[in-house]
Amino acid sequence: MEDEPNASALAGNLLCAVPQLADPNFKRAVVLMLDHGAEGALGLVLNNPLPNAMEDVASNLGVIWAGPPEAVARVGGPVEPIRGWVLHDSPSWDPGAREVAEGVWLTTSLIPIQTSPDGKWGGSDMRLLFLLGYAGWGAGQLEQEIAVGSWVSVPVSAAPGGPGVRPGWVFDADPGNMWDEALSSIGVDPARLVGLQGSADSAGTRALLH
Repeated sequence: MEDEPNASALAGNLLCAVPQLADPNFKRAVVLMLDHGAEGALGLVLNNPLPNAMEDVASNLGVIWAGPPEAVARVGGPVEPIRGWVLHDSPSWDPGAREVAEGVWLTTSLIPIQTSPDGKWGGSDMRLLFLLGYAGWGAGQLEQEIAVGSWVSVPVSAAPGGPGVRPGWVFDADPGNMWDEALSSIGVDPARLVGLQGSADSAGTRALLH
């Protein structure tokens, strides 16, 4: 866990991969974008759970897991798979955390975890996701993928009634339902995306996404 990246253009939005995207690392992925700029982009896949129980993760970090017993870690992406990230909704837990989407905070240091009160982490006063690895794009790469219709952008917003998902959804949604729910939140029918044939740069996909 290291210093977090700087926020920019697409940061704070979700990107949902269309089914035609060939990369197996992003099959129906829902990615929370942390950084997007001229030098490249970086995000965390939200809907790829690992078999590793958070109880075991916490024990390896020297603390006791006090969150939901069924909670598991998730794969944040294929890059640096041993690098850890914590998304949470409690800025007071880590004064050094950065708000990466409205109501969603990012911690990249082990210090707040290992200095948790009573040696416990993940209690009822906060919701969190622990992820390993991240998704990264080189300069211009994500722009090219978006231009050919490989990704659908979904906002994260606390504003009631607006398009997109609410901040709490990031933590509460079932990973198996995230892709469908995120797309539905902006009025995109997931079944229509699944029904499109061919590659992600098909004219039909581009027409749907713009």
